[in-house]
Amino acid sequence: MFLRRGHRRERILLPGESEGRRSFLRYGLLGGAVLVVGGSAWLGTRRTRPDPALTGPFTALSAEEMTVLAALAERLLPARPGFPAPAEVELPRRIDGLVSLMPAPAQKELQQLVGLFENALAGFVLDGQWRTFTASSPEQQDARIRAWQRSRFRIRRTGYKALKKIVYGSYYGAPATWAALGYPGPPSIGAPIDRNAPFVPGTITEGDGTTTPMLPRPEVKP
Repeated sequence: MFLRRGHRRERILLPGESEGRRSFLRYGLLGGAVLVVGGSAWLGTRRTRPDPALTGPFTALSAEEMTVLAALAERLLPARPGFPAPAEVELPRRIDGLVSLMPAPAQKELQQLVGLFENALAGFVLDGQWRTFTASSPEQQDARIRAWQRSRFRIRRTGYKALKKIVYGSYYGAPATWAALGYPGPPSIGAPIDRNAPFVPGTITEGDGTTTPMLPRPEVKP
């Protein structure tokens, strides 16, 4: 986000990036090679079986890629009282809509990232898991998520953050989740804003079981 000639302009970057939309490939030859080999191996070895419960078609992602992200969302968003299930907020369509706003190069890198995360060969070499992410048990899926989150390779840590923010941004952007967070929703146009109204934050449960409070966004003054 930046200002130019007095106008406010939004930049849609890949969630999790702070260095620019091509930051994944800035981590040297290792980062670029991992993405390319991971994506190629995914297509050449064990393939993803599309989830028949997903209703497409999707604009930015394939049915296989959406199946991976939907499986990841199930692990990152466990059932909690008062919160709707990912399927209840049509999370796949929300994710596809978010990704479709990204520049074409960022979408390409995201597709490579999803392929690497799903890849059975990469999982075996890096984590000792020979199954694809979607074909793994819930316990194995949680282990892969933790491996990416805590990896010594920066590209995997950054990739984990990007995938998590895509899932979280799509889910918590759904109005059906706001009541559970204590968020009343954006004010109506022309309605007065009660700046003294308390905000009761909810919490986000990570895939590793840790919780993070949902805090109010800082006030932006004109």
